Amino acid sequence: MMEGYIPQEQFIYTKEELAQKVKVPPLVEQDLKRIISDRLEQCGLYFRCFSRTKTASSMARKFEMKDYNAEHKLQDLVGVRINLYFDDDVDICRDIMAQTFDVINWSTSKRGEDEFKPAKLNGVFRMPGYLKSEISPQTFDMCIDDTFEIQIKTMFFEGWHEVEHDMRYKGEELWSHYPGFSRYFNSILATLELCDKSMVTLFEDLGHALYKSGRWSDMIKSHFRLKLGEAQLYPEVEQILNDDMINIENLAKRIFRTRRQVLITELLERPRRIPINVNTIIALLNENTFHDERLYDVFRRRDVFNDGREDSDSESRHYEVKPLTRHNAFQMRTRVNGSRLKLNAEITPELIFQETAKVIYRWVILKYGALLQNIPEEVSDFRAEVMGYRVEVRYRKERQIMRMHVSRIDPEVGGRIWYSDVNLFGRDAAAVPNHAYLNMEPQKIEENPERQIWVEIVNGYAEPDREIVVPGETPSTYFSYPAFYKNIVDNVGIFNALPCSGRRRIVREENVPEVLSAISDRTRQFPIVLVISRETQDGMMDEDWLAQFRVSDFTRTVWRYAHVLCTYEAVGRDLLRQFGDVRYNSEPQIPRLYIFWPDGSHDDYGSDDVENCAFGRHLEARGDARTYDIVHGGQAFYHKIVTDLRDWNISANLWEGFQLNVMTGIPED
Repeated sequence: MMEGYIPQEQFIYTKEELAQKVKVPPLVEQDLKRIISDRLEQCGLYFRCFSRTKTASSMARKFEMKDYNAEHKLQDLVGVRINLYFDDDVDICRDIMAQTFDVINWSTSKRGEDEFKPAKLNGVFRMPGYLKSEISPQTFDMCIDDTFEIQIKTMFFEGWHEVEHDMRYKGEELWSHYPGFSRYFNSILATLELCDKSMVTLFEDLGHALYKSGRWSDMIKSHFRLKLGEAQLYPEVEQILNDDMINIENLAKRIFRTRRQVLITELLERPRRIPINVNTIIALLNENTFHDERLYDVFRRRDVFNDGREDSDSESRHYEVKPLTRHNAFQMRTRVNGSRLKLNAEITPELIFQETAKVIYRWVILKYGALLQNIPEEVSDFRAEVMGYRVEVRYRKERQIMRMHVSRIDPEVGGRIWYSDVNLFGRDAAAVPNHAYLNMEPQKIEENPERQIWVEIVNGYAEPDREIVVPGETPSTYFSYPAFYKNIVDNVGIFNALPCSGRRRIVREENVPEVLSAISDRTRQFPIVLVISRETQDGMMDEDWLAQFRVSDFTRTVWRYAHVLCTYEAVGRDLLRQFGDVRYNSEPQIPRLYIFWPDGSHDDYGSDDVENCAFGRHLEARGDARTYDIVHGGQAFYHKIVTDLRDWNISANLWEGFQLNVMTGIPED
């Protein structure tokens, strides 16, 4: 029974338990705040953003005060507060957050018609997957949900919310015998509510007066109430607006009548952030609504969306020397079988070894040849080092052993080093997989037709530990295999329990024994993805249930580190029955997708899992573009499975032994 468990199914934990098990790195809070701020800044809203992660003491008090259980978990481990300057921005901000994150629920302050108190809008959202993975797994065993909370309030009410919360919500005894003072407090809050409403009305009325006066720039600033740059209205545009006043529905009037939501939507839908000023606002509205050729001509000549863009250099940072932690970006151990070699010669193990060594060595020359002098053209021992770069190759052709280690600094991220380690070797097929062979004394290798060639690869980076990284710099988890591995797979050919293929493969009845053998093969490092679909009336495979999953595209994405197989229902059911797992004795509903992991475990998904899937994509930073969005259904399922396969690769313990130390390079024989 879980410690702290109470028969009423309420969970209560001590401060010490929570402090020990709940670990939330600062980057979780920082990244949530950054994502939110980026979106609000992209559309120019006036706001302030604050964040906090609950302390162990705060969580312990909340567990005591509230009835948390398996159905009702703590949802605000991380909280973000957005303070807005204008009352009508609350609904706009709510829509932006709903488009940015996966919403669990919304709640608002309940007030009677004659009651005044700070109004706030609370939203609970699913934690983006890449951030959830940074939190200690034990956290979610403590009746804590994988969610975070966003509070949206106006600045007027935010100013008194903390006082109201502490002095009235938590201090009812202060007012119990003094109703006059409570009434007085209500009148103040009523004034604040009136200020919120009045401020919007003020700027709308001002905007209308400016429209009548023909002050177009000021009208736009007052009406849209966004943070604008200093750019002046183009004289040509001002002339067009002036000339158009002879029309009843003139352009200036149409600009003033355009709702702020229309403009904000246009700003958010731009693929990259644009300067927000009077010219770009009119240009956006013209693209969306007016379609005036005179304006089109001016804005094309002016290159309006790039005019006024400011490129500011990042603030210089001084880095202290910190210990580096290794992070795998890719790892693989597989047999190289030469199935893709196109040579006019017999494909022997010796030939496979030599051609694979050439591929690896050619990559070294292409990547580092311009930097490091005197690299031999033919595969051979080589060792060189210049500031920030290192290359080391050990080649023993007679023993069929090649080892390579390279490392380089990352030119864009301070304190990060990238490295690649390779071990290429020959081994008898009957030998038990181990690394003792590599430590044998040099000797003549006897010819053996059963001999096989294997390659082991580790690609990754080392950087300061995330808890001590420079504040404001967001570490990332990468998946990246080196180009030489791609060339080995594509041009030499590999075998990993099954032949490696980038084309869609359909399992027929005669292939079932081969697939079963591959699933049971404990030397396999490729996960096997099996898609079982029904057959349509015309005999084709019905994959509508996968929606945007796109099996062929999925195969081309993952084929160098996972096998993707498809079957019709009859063959799929036969394969599952022969596999013999108890989970399949109940005849599972088809269609279905299975992943057979190399460690012997497996996952399975039905059509409901595909349809109800939601996935938060953490996109690579692209200048000032959007970096996070959510997709649903088949497209989300596609990204989920790709991410699961990649996460397994970089985190699994594929083998014991060959993992070179990034600081010392290849050890001596």
